[in-house]
Amino acid sequence: MNNDYKIRLQAMIDDSSLADVQKKLAKERLKIGADIVLDQFGKNKAEIEKQSKALSNMIKGTLGDAVPDKLAMQWAKQFYKEIESGAKKAAGEQEKLNDNAADQSLSQVFNKFKNTKIGTDSINELWNQLKKIPEEVYKIDTAMTKLYRVTDETDWKYSQFLDQAASKAQGLGRSISGLIDQTAAWAGLGFSLDEADKLAEISSVYANIGNVDDQTAISELAAAMKAFNIEASDSITIVDQLNALGSEYSISAADLGDGLRKSANAMALANNDIEQTLAMIAGGAEITRDAGGMGNSLKVLALRLRGMKGELEAFGEDASDVLPADKLQSRISEYTKGAVNIFDDFDPSKLKSTYDILLSISRVWNDISATDQAELLDVIAGKQDAGNVSALLKAFQKGQVQQAYGDALNSDGYAMQEQARWLDSLEAKTQQLEAAFQSLSNTVLGSDVLKVLADGGIALLNILDKLVDGFGLLPTLVSGGAITAFIKNFDWLCNKSCLKIA
Repeated sequence: MNNDYKIRLQAMIDDSSLADVQKKLAKERLKIGADIVLDQFGKNKAEIEKQSKALSNMIKGTLGDAVPDKLAMQWAKQFYKEIESGAKKAAGEQEKLNDNAADQSLSQVFNKFKNTKIGTDSINELWNQLKKIPEEVYKIDTAMTKLYRVTDETDWKYSQFLDQAASKAQGLGRSISGLIDQTAAWAGLGFSLDEADKLAEISSVYANIGNVDDQTAISELAAAMKAFNIEASDSITIVDQLNALGSEYSISAADLGDGLRKSANAMALANNDIEQTLAMIAGGAEITRDAGGMGNSLKVLALRLRGMKGELEAFGEDASDVLPADKLQSRISEYTKGAVNIFDDFDPSKLKSTYDILLSISRVWNDISATDQAELLDVIAGKQDAGNVSALLKAFQKGQVQQAYGDALNSDGYAMQEQARWLDSLEAKTQQLEAAFQSLSNTVLGSDVLKVLADGGIALLNILDKLVDGFGLLPTLVSGGAITAFIKNFDWLCNKSCLKIA
C-alpha cells in the first residue's frame, strides 16, 4: 500500500490533526529523497573511480606532454569530486530536514528557508557579478585589438595607454572599452594615438552632454574639424558651441550637430566660419524646428550663391536653374535696388560669406515686394529650399542669428561645465561603476589569462566530446545534472570560443 495512503488512513482512524499529518508526510518524503541520493551515489562509486582513470588518460591523449600524468589525474579526480560533493551535500541537507521535520510543521520549515533566502540571494548576486568578469575583460581586449589594427606603437605605449584609459574612463563617466573604441575610431581617421586619445575624451564629453551615441559624436565632430580646419587640440570648442546654443535656443545640441554635419563642407567653402554656420542653423531652426533640414538648405544656398552646379549635382540637387555668380549678382541687385552686393567690397574677385550676404538681404527685405521676394528666394535657394531660407531671413531680421553668433563666440568652457553637472547624475554614476568594474575585471583576470583559459576551454570541450563518445555510461551516471553544472562554469567562455570550433 502506498505510504502516503497509509499515513492518511491512519490519521482518519486516529483522528489526528492536520499538522500531525503534515509532519509525518514530510518526514517520510524527505527520508525517501535522501535514501535515493545516497543509494544512487553508492551504486556508482566504483564506476566513478574507474572512469576517473579513463578520463585522466583521455586528458593526456588530448593535451599531450604539456600536462603531467599527475596533473591529468588530479583534474579527473576533481571532475568527479564535484559530482560526489553535490550528491553528499544533497543527501546531508535532506537528512537535516528529515531530523527537523518531526518537530516542525511544513509552514515552519518553509519559513526557515525563506529567512535564509536573503543571504542566499546576496551570495548569488555576488557570484553573478563575478561571472561577468571574463566578459568585461573580453570587451577591453576586443577594443584594444581594434586599436592595434589602426596604429603602430610599442607594447610599452599600448600598456601605458590602457592604464591611463582606466582612470580616464571613470573620470569621464564612460566604460573603458567604449573609450578605447572611440580612440580606435579616431585613429582610423588618420590621427596619431596621442591625438586620438585626446579626441576620444572630447567625443565622450559630447556624447554625455549632447545625448548622442559615440559614433554620431565622432562623425559630427570629425566633419566640423575637417571642414573648418580645426585642430584636435581645439576640438572642444565645437562641443562648447553646440551645447551653448543647444541650451539657449529651442533646438538640441544633437540636432545642431546633425545640421552642422550636413552643411559644414559647403559652408566652409563659402567662406563661413563654424560660429556663423551654427548661428544660422540655430536661428533658423528656432522658426522651422528642423535643424537638419536647415543645415541641408544652407548647403544648397551656399553652393547656389557661388554658381557651383557640379557640386550641387554631386549632392543630388537640381542645378538646372543655377546662375553664374556675376549673373546672380545682377538679379540680386535688381530685386534689392542695388542695396546688396555678393562680392567682397575690398576684393571684387572674392565672394562674401553666406552669413554676410543674408544679413545684407535681411536689412532690405521688407522693402522688397512680395513678388520680388518670391523670385529672389527661387534664384538664390531654389524652389525646394526657399521656405527654409525665408525663415532664416526672418531670424536675421529678429536678431536671433546675430545673437546666436555672439553666443557661439563666447561659449568657451561651456562643455566642461555641463560635463561637471552631468557627472552628478545617476546615469553618470552608473557608467562610472561600469568603468570601475571593468578596471577591476582587467586587474583580477586580464586578457592574457583569459586567452589561456579559452585555450583550456577548447581542450576541455574536446575532452568531454571524446569522453561522452567513448563512455556512454557517463550521461546516465550523472543524469545530465552534475556534468551540466560542471560545464556551466565555462558558459561564458564557451559563448566566445565554442562557435569557433563548432
